[in-house]
Amino acid sequence: MSKKSDEFEFMIARIHEILESENANVEWNDKVPDPDNPSQLRQIDVSVRNGRMFNIIECRIHQVKQDVKWIEELIGRRFSLKADTVIAVSSSGFTSGAIKKAKKYGVILKDLVNLTDEDVLSWTKAIDINIIFYRYEEFYVKLLFDRSEEHTSELQSH
Repeated sequence: MSKKSDEFEFMIARIHEILESENANVEWNDKVPDPDNPSQLRQIDVSVRNGRMFNIIECRIHQVKQDVKWIEELIGRRFSLKADTVIAVSSSGFTSGAIKKAKKYGVILKDLVNLTDEDVLSWTKAIDINIIFYRYEEFYVKLLFDRSEEHTSELQSH
């Protein structure tokens, strides 16, 4: 890693420390055990843990736009590390192919070339949703009919 790259990653980590809730743990240059091989540590530019949420942020400070290959690497990294989200931060933007791939697979792109105040404030808008699912088995319904109704006998036979 170059000093310039480290400074860029640290700046992104600092932005998240400022914007995240007080319960969040933001770690620059984090090392996490690989779920498939816990003795092997995986380096993450910036990690954000907040409750059950685990988000990874990868940064690139390059002269050229970042391409689809990097996005595909990040998709694999999110899957492998069981992260909830992955954010790609580029100092030079992204190619159209990278943008399409990221959109399809839920990789959040942060382009510092066209960064606005609203963009920075939206970086921490992740939410945690609990879904409750009810399943009914052997569900019985009992229908009572008024015998004076005209179609009662037909319905009772079904």
